[in-house]
Amino acid sequence: MQVHPRLNEYLSEYSQELKGRNPHLFPGRHGLGHIHKASADRILREALRRVDLDERGISTHSFRRTALTWMSDAGIPLRHIQSVNGHRSLSALEHYLGVTDQQKENAISTLDF
Repeated sequence: MQVHPRLNEYLSEYSQELKGRNPHLFPGRHGLGHIHKASADRILREALRRVDLDERGISTHSFRRTALTWMSDAGIPLRHIQSVNGHRSLSALEHYLGVTDQQKENAISTLDF
């Protein structure tokens, strides 16, 4: 899935602002550490209300799962995804990754008979 060019532009500018100050995409209060889960949830809910979207099925957790699945679909090694996401084990990461029938077919099709 492609990121909208405008969003990509915003994220690029944002990351330049953070460069050297904080390694987290969403820094916590006072620029220390990362944003707290409850704060992220509150910000997301407010954004959904502002654009008048039904919040059922939308959560910070669903965004996390989607991002991890996209990385996996893009062929990024699981160990790298595990490191980015902070899971302690591959088995913990695997709970987040969905596997579609198409992905299974693609995996099988790579076998050269």
